[in-house]
Amino acid sequence: MVLGGCHRGGAKEWKRGLEPHSQPPKSPAEKRLLEEAFGKIFTEPEPRGLRCARGLLRGLKRVCVSEGVLAGTTGALFFAALGLSVRSQILKFGEDWVFLFLLGISMATLSFGLDVVVSKCQQANLWVYDELVGSHYLQYFSWTSYHVSLMVVSAAAAKYISPQAAGSGIPELKVALRGVMLHEFFTVRTFVAKLVGVICTLAGGSTIFLGKVGPFVHMATILATQLGKVMVWFAGSRENPARKYELLIAGAAVGVACCFVAPVGGVLFGVEATGTHFAVRDYWRGFFAATCAALTFRLLAVLYNTEETVAVLFRTSWRVEFPYDLPELLSYAILGILCGVLCCVFLFCHRNILMVIQNWPKINRFMVNNKIVYSGAVTLLLASLTFPHALGQYIGARLSMKQLLETFFNNMTWGLEEAFLGNATRQHPNASDGDGWLQWTHPDVSMLEMLSIFLVAKFLMLLVATTMIVPAGYFLPVFVYGAGLGRLYGEVMAKIFPDGIISDGIHIQITPAGYALAGAAAYSGAVTQTISTALLTFELTGQMSHILPVLVAVLIANAISQRAQPSFFDGIILVKKLPFLPKLSLGKSGGHDIYAEDFMVTNLKYLTRESKFKDLRTLLKVSSLKEFPLVDSEESRVLLGSVKRKCLSDLLLDQLSAEKRFQYMLSQSDGAARTQELELGGHEEKSEKFETSKETRGSSFDAAETSLTKDVEEEPLRSAAGSGDHPSEREKRMRYYNMVEAWECQQLQETVRLDALTLDPAPYRLLEEETLYQCYNLFNLLGLHIAYVTNMGRLVGVVGLKELKSAVEGCVKGTFTSRARWHSSRPADDQELKSLEEAKRGSSLA
Repeated sequence: MVLGGCHRGGAKEWKRGLEPHSQPPKSPAEKRLLEEAFGKIFTEPEPRGLRCARGLLRGLKRVCVSEGVLAGTTGALFFAALGLSVRSQILKFGEDWVFLFLLGISMATLSFGLDVVVSKCQQANLWVYDELVGSHYLQYFSWTSYHVSLMVVSAAAAKYISPQAAGSGIPELKVALRGVMLHEFFTVRTFVAKLVGVICTLAGGSTIFLGKVGPFVHMATILATQLGKVMVWFAGSRENPARKYELLIAGAAVGVACCFVAPVGGVLFGVEATGTHFAVRDYWRGFFAATCAALTFRLLAVLYNTEETVAVLFRTSWRVEFPYDLPELLSYAILGILCGVLCCVFLFCHRNILMVIQNWPKINRFMVNNKIVYSGAVTLLLASLTFPHALGQYIGARLSMKQLLETFFNNMTWGLEEAFLGNATRQHPNASDGDGWLQWTHPDVSMLEMLSIFLVAKFLMLLVATTMIVPAGYFLPVFVYGAGLGRLYGEVMAKIFPDGIISDGIHIQITPAGYALAGAAAYSGAVTQTISTALLTFELTGQMSHILPVLVAVLIANAISQRAQPSFFDGIILVKKLPFLPKLSLGKSGGHDIYAEDFMVTNLKYLTRESKFKDLRTLLKVSSLKEFPLVDSEESRVLLGSVKRKCLSDLLLDQLSAEKRFQYMLSQSDGAARTQELELGGHEEKSEKFETSKETRGSSFDAAETSLTKDVEEEPLRSAAGSGDHPSEREKRMRYYNMVEAWECQQLQETVRLDALTLDPAPYRLLEEETLYQCYNLFNLLGLHIAYVTNMGRLVGVVGLKELKSAVEGCVKGTFTSRARWHSSRPADDQELKSLEEAKRGSSLA
């Protein structure tokens, strides 16, 4: 701290050295030293590329000199110049293209590698299970221990590596795109935890019944964030929130595209699932990155010899001629209603289960402290239910998630194929050979009964699986569940109409696979409340012939779901109480009849030009707001700007700081009183430390004041008759505290200095006549947390995220009551109404 004083003294001497009457250095050595010091202090910034090249040259020069090879300097200079040239060409071409290309191929490679690893793990599990044939106990042990160990590792990754990796990540991403940055949500550590956890989760197969779409969207946004930082450094620019938003949107599109090889549907689903508003200029980023990801994923499949050529993920062989007839659209509409109703039941149960876990203290405490134990117990239950010799033989437990979709999208009609097979020739589901659809045949149970058991069991199992705190996605399970529901519906339709639907004398056969496609799109779209799932399913199967019936089912299911329940991701946001606005109901005009003056806060807390520090202290005590408006005066209340709470707190602490108090005490006392005050404080060295720093002086004086206060409290006249020194000592203390109180009152009576405030001169403003829809769109589009309501520049109210959320919920439920009677197009009171009527009457008489 003494160095600070020396530095200030040195600065004064340096300033005096620059004055006109000061003499220059006498010797050349002193002059050269002064010039070197001046050059070190006032150095001109160099381009980053030039600095890197010079550093590279210095390093290579040392290596060359140490080995005696001086000729290498020329080569190093050449490579440095080449690097600068490549950098300039990339910047001229556009670093965004390079960034999006790297993002797409990186996530596609990661997704393909993860699929290979997961496939090998599942094959190893089935191989061990088949090798233990003849001993059901050993098979049960291998089956359960495999799944339990995987989920324990997944839960441990979410607990010890990064807690932000648990769950899907899409609800938190929606909040982050809203403008609320979550702690350590986009870090490399979270990326590693998410990757380890999702590998273990997917290796569990259909037993765990969880997917990878959400985690890959989260990982893609993390990779986009990290690559964005590298590109900002490479380009030498500055990172800004708008650019970060564009990177996150592109990452969300890539995350879906590299899972389903669906660039168009992936972009649209990423936009619908994560953002409330989307700029059209950002579409090209999403489409380019998603196309790179999808193409890389399929090329890797060809190189790995898993595919013959670049094709869709799930091949189908449906006939294109007359795939359906117009009367069959009614059947698809009924399927959409069924998917919407069942989706509402699922969303209601899921949200209430999470609310019970969140709101019950004992359950919540157990879940927080025993994440790994709970995940292992739930996995043991699921593995026991899906054991192939138990309930698993009726629900296709040996099939993976991809195999389940392949069987549901199979073009054959299972009912007809089952009729050709006798009970004796039906294949037992434990067999490992044969077609996948044969896993849905059983000697004792029909195919329709097996599908019904599958739907009931997976509905309950998925609800239980979503309570585990592990990295997992939830889109693929509901997609598979919807495909199974559509397959059951299609098989029932094929039994009801064995000859097909007759239209104009033509028999149109029922295609159960088409209903499976519509069910997958409708149910998953209703759960996530998105429409892009229809296009996503078309890209998965390559079938565009059923586009109309699928869209009918998706739209009907979405209408029912959005009317009754919040989406799956919005439900998680509500349970976690994250700062996010709910959706306004579609097709209702109530939001246009509610105005900002109906839900704004009128009990305002603000500062004025004439506000004193005592008013500032009172304001900080009675209010917990993070931002306060600044107005011209109490009478006019013209809004001048807004000030952060932290800035006001720092200003008040500086006004009542121990340093200023100590300076006042020194200035008000003579030499003897100053010595007595230091003795009273018990710290004689305080006067020496006063010249060191602001922090040291404040802390030492506070310690002395604390000791004095403790002495006064602990000795209430400690024996007033015992010694003659105590009364004089007490008088000194009382005089000291009176001086401190007088100084504090004097400081609080001063007017707040506006030039010392970091003022936001243009906070967001609303008018009283702004409708709820306008306020809602403005808050979502700009990511606002607070906006001030003004009338002709006069501050009349404030609208925060909390007030807007309450108004939206009241509008959706129909419970909102308007507080204002008149609006902009109506007079403010009866007197104005009478005056207008009189004016009209006078003009008509004239």
